[in-house]
Amino acid sequence: MTGRIKRVAGRLAACGIVACGAAAALYLYGMLPFWAYAAVTVLGFPAAVVALFLWWMADEGKEDIPFIGY
Repeated sequence: MTGRIKRVAGRLAACGIVACGAAAALYLYGMLPFWAYAAVTVLGFPAAVVALFLWWMADEGKEDIPFIGY
C-alpha cells in the first residue's frame, strides 16, 4: 500500500514542480499574465511541498506514514 502512496505522491510533487516552473517561464517570456502566474504558484507550490514530504516519508516497508508536521 505504501508503494502506491509513494508513487502517487511522487507524481503529484513532480506535477506541482513542473506547473510552477512552466508558469514562471511563461510569465518571464510575457506569455502569461501575472495573476495567472500567481494563481498557479499559490496553488501548486504548497501541494508540491506536501506531496514531496509524503513521498519522502512513505517508506516501502512500513504500513504507516509518519506525521510530517505543519
